Amino acid sequence: MKRMLFLNCMVIGVSCLTACTTKEDITLREKYIDKVGTPVSKEVLQKAITVSQPFPNKEGEVKGDQYVVIKNDRPDIGGVWHLGWGGGEKTVGTDNDTIVYESNGTFQIYYTGISANTRIATDPVTITVTNVFDPWSGYLTGAKDKADVMAGKKWKFRNVTWGSVCNMGAYGGWKYTSAGYVPESNFMWWANVTEAMVGNLYMNLLFNGNKLLVYNADGSLAAEGSYAFNHNVADQGVLGELITSKPIIGANYDDCGQNGTSNKFWILTLNEDYLTIFHPVKYTGGVDWDDYGWYAYFKAED
Repeated sequence: MKRMLFLNCMVIGVSCLTACTTKEDITLREKYIDKVGTPVSKEVLQKAITVSQPFPNKEGEVKGDQYVVIKNDRPDIGGVWHLGWGGGEKTVGTDNDTIVYESNGTFQIYYTGISANTRIATDPVTITVTNVFDPWSGYLTGAKDKADVMAGKKWKFRNVTWGSVCNMGAYGGWKYTSAGYVPESNFMWWANVTEAMVGNLYMNLLFNGNKLLVYNADGSLAAEGSYAFNHNVADQGVLGELITSKPIIGANYDDCGQNGTSNKFWILTLNEDYLTIFHPVKYTGGVDWDDYGWYAYFKAED
């Protein structure tokens, strides 16, 4: 008798559970699938989102157009922001946030939301970022950030292990790392210059205004101009380009020639302590081991 009563209770309990579960499933289905309503239009979502760059670029100011504010005035339309980012994309789920870009460039930003089980994407907003502090500015001038306007670094010739501060050498030798070559290896063909020959020549690269000061061995000013750099990979193993408006130290040893308007050197090594450049005899179509250029090695001095 007790067993029968227990079984009856079990049957009733399961029936109630099944009935409740079925009813809840139907309610949820109606709420989220069958009766979700009409999704908002793309135009409505478009008006609800804003992308702004509130800080203008100012000389000596760290904050600038790399600070981007994204805002969704319709938080009931959940979704994610799609941010163009360093050659790719990253997503951020937020209704209001400030994004700090880490690199300069042109990027697109758009928002995708879900309304009535429908995915809606806004048109992309294009932004341009130019105010990010490039680490290479720090390497070249010692600046810590864009507010470090008094920064400057002194560069002198560096004597590499095989006894050269600059020379005319074979094009492309630095590429053959599998053979143990580095940009400072011996690719010299002619006009090898030693440390004793250049004496105390040096140049200063100043952060403020990208100023270039070139000095003679006796400390007198030889030339005053400007410099710029970029990250163009002109050939394998080239990190970027250094452009100067005046000849740099050692220009008289450069058989490729330098002038008082624009001189473009390829950067092969760059860090806080060392700079190695190559001035190719030709900027396109250079043939490894057949063509040539001017190698110059520099070190930073406090």
